[in-house]
Amino acid sequence: ETCDAYDESHDKFFEAFDWRHFTDDEFRLCPPVLTIGGDGAMLDIGFQNVSRLMASGKPIRVVVLDTQVYSNTGGQACTSGFHGQISDMAAYGAASHGKEEQRKEMSLIAIAHRGTFVLQSSQALPSHLLGGVLRGLGSRRPAIFNIYSPCQAEHGLPDHGSATAAKLALESRAFTYLTYDPDAGDSVADRLDLEGNPALEDTWPTYELTTEGENGEPQTLTLPLTIADWAASEPRFGRHFEPLASDANGAEWTVFHEYLELPEEERQGKSPFIYVRDGEGRLGRLSVSREMVVLAEERLDLWDEIRELAGVKVSERARRKVSLPLEKDYQKQLAQLRGEYEEKLADLKASYPAKITRRIAEALVGGGLSDLGGGAVPAPAATIPVLAPPPPAPVVVIPTPVPTAAGPSPAPVAEAAPVAEPAVAEEEDDDGAIEPYIDIELCTTCNECTNLNPQMFAYNDNKQAYIKDPRAGTFRQLVTAAERCTAAIIHPGTPLDPDEEDLEKWVKRAERFN
Repeated sequence: ETCDAYDESHDKFFEAFDWRHFTDDEFRLCPPVLTIGGDGAMLDIGFQNVSRLMASGKPIRVVVLDTQVYSNTGGQACTSGFHGQISDMAAYGAASHGKEEQRKEMSLIAIAHRGTFVLQSSQALPSHLLGGVLRGLGSRRPAIFNIYSPCQAEHGLPDHGSATAAKLALESRAFTYLTYDPDAGDSVADRLDLEGNPALEDTWPTYELTTEGENGEPQTLTLPLTIADWAASEPRFGRHFEPLASDANGAEWTVFHEYLELPEEERQGKSPFIYVRDGEGRLGRLSVSREMVVLAEERLDLWDEIRELAGVKVSERARRKVSLPLEKDYQKQLAQLRGEYEEKLADLKASYPAKITRRIAEALVGGGLSDLGGGAVPAPAATIPVLAPPPPAPVVVIPTPVPTAAGPSPAPVAEAAPVAEPAVAEEEDDDGAIEPYIDIELCTTCNECTNLNPQMFAYNDNKQAYIKDPRAGTFRQLVTAAERCTAAIIHPGTPLDPDEEDLEKWVKRAERFN
């Protein structure tokens, strides 16, 4: 008998045997089934097949190269393109100014299938891209990897411009990062992770624009990086911007991000613009078209939507549903406590003068004012009948004797009662908090931390990273930056916000860096 002899008793089992019977280790040994296509093939023409795949539950991976055009057939307009984008079949002319439809979001469509692992990423942050792909390959579910892929020829970019274009698209909210893992929790907020997006709590991230001033000295403006700033850097949106003359002043010109914050009725008579640095390094301005305003509003609407799904932001309607009942209960309790307080205060005001009068009279009758804490006041020689409230007792000041050279100090008339020192709260001991820091001299300028949160991390004049503001992000971002740092020189310290979500997990992961 040999050890590898076939056992016919297994026939019934193997009749229905498939990949679902693999252990986790066996599943990881299987080569992944991977298909790659552009957004035209996967999101438009062949989308029905991709949808069927996601509904099947089979662990097949689909890589979607999101180029926003039909790149291999001449650059025609695609449903993944952005509003206002100029391309074949979406030209800029008198009748229309580029693409008129909103962009179709592959990631949200995939999430709607509920059982699909979804990654939306780009080369702007390689660690996010590679880490998400590895997680998707390890999932026993269908996986969609929607990757931002600038098409240099159709976007008007140089061959080396893809990484910069992807970074600007991420930071301007044109292309947001997300990871949706159906196995990560019971709620959508647990499953949807927005790690990788800069300034997650804010409408836009900010940056510094340094230009040459009139006297030749550098001048710096701190500005939000809006969708218009990104679009102005790509020729496919070039017709939507026009240079403004330096003397084009007046109340009608409003900086783009402030224009977006205005109600529609207050925008009348105003036109938006963005600041730029011209070819000579001086500050310039570009007017912005109405189409870019529409694009910005549509992108911000999506940005709010995914943050609400992820539990990062609470919608005003949800806030009202929760806060209004609490506010009513708070006001009710406040009114009750205020009524009780005012009633006790009125009672105290009415009864306190009589109590004071009675105490003074009792003290005088009983042998002096010492019972009232007045110190060395001699008792009266005779009993004073209490017929009416006496006048207030005089304040007796006994000077401290001063010794002289002529002789000993005279004895004090009476020794004043010791006065208790007011209680002084002791300062709290140091809570042992450790500030985060970076071993700056060892920085290799890998851009991982500054890409993660440019408000928290920045470069010095030597292009070496330092922690600009530890409170401009989360402890999670500090730990994530430490894990991604190629030189392993970031030390997260201890959390500054004790109420941060999942803090215990991130403190544990931070231990090896502190």
